[in-house]
Amino acid sequence: MAVSREPAIRMLLQLTASAYFDFLQQFASLARDPVHYGVGVPRGDGRPVLLIPGFTAGDWSLGILARWLGRIGYKPYLSGIDLNVGCPRRKVELVGWRTEKIAHEAGERVTIIGHSLGGVLGRAIAATNPAIVREVIALGSPIRNGWTGVHDQVRPALQEIQSFWQTFSSVPENCGTMECSCGIAQAVFAPTPPRSRFSAIYTRRDEVVQWQACIDDQGSNYEVSGLHVGLIVNREVYRLLGSILAGAAVENAAA
Repeated sequence: MAVSREPAIRMLLQLTASAYFDFLQQFASLARDPVHYGVGVPRGDGRPVLLIPGFTAGDWSLGILARWLGRIGYKPYLSGIDLNVGCPRRKVELVGWRTEKIAHEAGERVTIIGHSLGGVLGRAIAATNPAIVREVIALGSPIRNGWTGVHDQVRPALQEIQSFWQTFSSVPENCGTMECSCGIAQAVFAPTPPRSRFSAIYTRRDEVVQWQACIDDQGSNYEVSGLHVGLIVNREVYRLLGSILAGAAVENAAA
């Protein structure tokens, strides 16, 4: 068993190193770009924006994005997730409750921005709670094909992490897969609710998720450069977010 895991772990370490350097490069570019300071970005209308982190990450990973959203005029909220592992259905329930609370406090529907698995969860929350979600913006999120939407060389290592976590819980063996009987697959793959918008931001150089798995034929899709993890500090992504959020505000005002 240990021998079979070595190639997967080695590949994960190599990809982690590449992701780390890309993250630093993307953040350095963002820090030098006027968009980081809100220059040339439409001002926000104060609406609530909930951020959901990716697989094995937590709210700490989205601090830069949260501060930027506050800087340009939105009210960012974190999900309450310290480490995004374990049962996705349970995460949808917990973050869904938080979304309801935010919507009640703000008196309006919530915008969700999710990175990777966070975008998948956000889409499921919108499908199960359409009355409280205005739109979902997914960054590098495999919203189709389930685990097969993850690159072959990465999938074994990520599945090992999920399997390891399951040894400490009482969840079903197929928890976290599209075959689980909890209904997570139906929620993720369901069409975008009529009153909600869905936008996907992806990169063809994504080393974790197959970019085709990020595309929503009924939503809006935007391509950027860079790698998977760096999407959360990518200046192209920030510029797009400013435009997408402003566009949603205009549509909402005209409705």
